[in-house]
Amino acid sequence: MRKSISKINISEARSKLTQLEKLLKPGEALQINKRDKAYARIELIGEMDGYDRVLNAIESLPEPKGKLRAVAQNYKSKLYGK
Repeated sequence: MRKSISKINISEARSKLTQLEKLLKPGEALQINKRDKAYARIELIGEMDGYDRVLNAIESLPEPKGKLRAVAQNYKSKLYGK
C-alpha cells in the first residue's frame, strides 16, 4: 500500500508548520516544494491516542437533517418566569 503524500509550497509550509497534526494523519507524508522541486518531506509517525480517535469520530458524524430542538430550558426562565 502506497502512503499518501500531500504537496505544499515552502511559503505555505512556514505558516502551517504549527498545524501539522491537523494536516496529516499517522503514516501520511507532506512534501515541501521550493521552486517547483521537492525540497523536504515530513512524515507523521506518531500514533493516534484514544482522545484523538474520539474527536475524529465526533467530527465524522453526519449533520442532522432537520432543525434540532432544545432539550434543556433556560435557567432564567425557571427563575424569573417567561
